[in-house]
This record gives sequence, structure tokens and C-alpha cells, in this order.
Amino acid sequence: MTKKLIRIPVRLATAPYEIIIGGGSIKKIGEELLRAGFKQGIKILVVSNPDVAKPYSEILIESLKKYGYIVSLLIIEAGEDKKNLETITKIHNAAFENKLERGSLMIGLGGGVVGDMTGFAAATWLRGISFVQVPTTLLAMVDASIGGKTGVNHSGGKNLIGAFHQPKLVLIDPHTLNTLPSREFAAGISEVIKYGVIGDNELFEMLEKEKSLGDLNKLKTETLDQL
Repeated sequence: MTKKLIRIPVRLATAPYEIIIGGGSIKKIGEELLRAGFKQGIKILVVSNPDVAKPYSEILIESLKKYGYIVSLLIIEAGEDKKNLETITKIHNAAFENKLERGSLMIGLGGGVVGDMTGFAAATWLRGISFVQVPTTLLAMVDASIGGKTGVNHSGGKNLIGAFHQPKLVLIDPHTLNTLPSREFAAGISEVIKYGVIGDNELFEMLEKEKSLGDLNKLKTETLDQL
């Protein structure tokens, strides 16, 4: 059963959006898109990687179709070495094959690499279409999916090619962390600790009280949602 969702408004002057947090929320994405103003019948391209698509894409797509959206799925390799213009071309090709229009939507289902590439592909398809972030790693949930930074790497450096393109919605389902390798979860926790050190005493004090901060299985649901 999906409990009440946490809703955090991102109040931007030109492109405000909502961050939605809650266990099981991925099952409600169709409803949330409708609530965000996306009309039934629009075309949606979901971009994911093999590790994430296997446990979650079917759940997400089922919810989208339930609310009348026309959905296609593209699975890409999402390592840092694949974060390049060649992969962006694959996303653009899928957008062309599925006839994505100005009113269509892309959804990035995965970690920061998938989110960055999906966002940049959306920013550059038809001079910019809407996209939604569904991050599945803790690092992406607290960092990469927020703020509209999209892009890919260049042979001369990381993230040299990109655009600021704000998502229309960020949907965070902490249950997706259950399939995240412990090393990647620890990397996300390190980022959260950094936020506490930089400027959030309340957050840092909460982290100090956790005896097994790096162990997802021992964190309370409420604590994880708060993080």
C-alpha cells in the first residue's frame, strides 16, 4: 500500500515543478502525470538501463498505460563511458521511430547517467520537449535529478556538452533502492553527509544518531524519506 506522498515544490520563476517522494510512488506515475497537466494520449519514451528496467520498467509502464499514455521503452547501457553523443543519438533515433512530438514526453528511469542523458536528449529533440526524472539511486535522488543539469561527456572532459533543462516532475520511490548495490548506496550517503556538514545542522544531527547509516536494510523508512 502506498502511503501519503511527500510533495516538495521547486519554485522557479519560469519552470516550477514538484518533487514527489514516497515508497511505492512509481506505481502512481500515471496519476501524477495527469495531475501535472500531461493529457491522456500523448507519446512517452521511457529511457532506462538493463539493471533498472528489469525490476521497474514494467511497473512504471503499466501505470502510464492505465492512464491512457502511449508508451515505448528504450534500454541503453548507462556506464560513465556510455555517457556520450553516440548514446544521445540512440535516444533521438528512438524518439524519431516512435514519432515523439512537441507535446510528447521523455522519462529517465535510472541513476544519474540515465537522467543526465534523457534530459539532454529531451532538451535537444524538437528544440526541447518535456521530461520527467525517476531516479533509482540515492545519489541521483539527492543530487543529479534536481536542478535541470543535463548533458554528456566529451573526450576532453566530463559534462562539457549539455544544457539546463528543468524536469516537469521528479518522482522518487525509495523502494527502488532495494536493488541498489551497497557500494552505490554508500556513495549516496556520503553526499548526504556532505550536505549536513556544509549547511544543515538538523540533518547532520539526525545522521549522527543512526547507528548503521550505510546499511539500507537497517534504516527506518521515515529516516530514508527524510534523507
